[in-house]
Amino acid sequence: GVPVLAPASGTVVLAEPLDVRGNAVVIDHGAGVFTGYWHLSQIDVQAGQQVKPGDQLGLVGTTGLSTGNHLHWEMRVHGIAVDPLQWTGKVFP
Repeated sequence: GVPVLAPASGTVVLAEPLDVRGNAVVIDHGAGVFTGYWHLSQIDVQAGQQVKPGDQLGLVGTTGLSTGNHLHWEMRVHGIAVDPLQWTGKVFP
């Protein structure tokens, strides 16, 4: 699979297989910003680990309830789902 890289610094708060989302990683970027990465074929980080932009989180895959290889990238700000593409090129907290 294609490497999945951290978009910004933060702390890994979840790195484990989940029933529906498959192999999953969640990063706490601070200030209420969290990003999630689902369906990975491989997880390369551990909960509690500090990551910086460009660190490899895992590989794109099709684990959990998935119909093919893809990355489900999710971002939440204070618990509200937002489009992570709106944040690309912006400075994270």
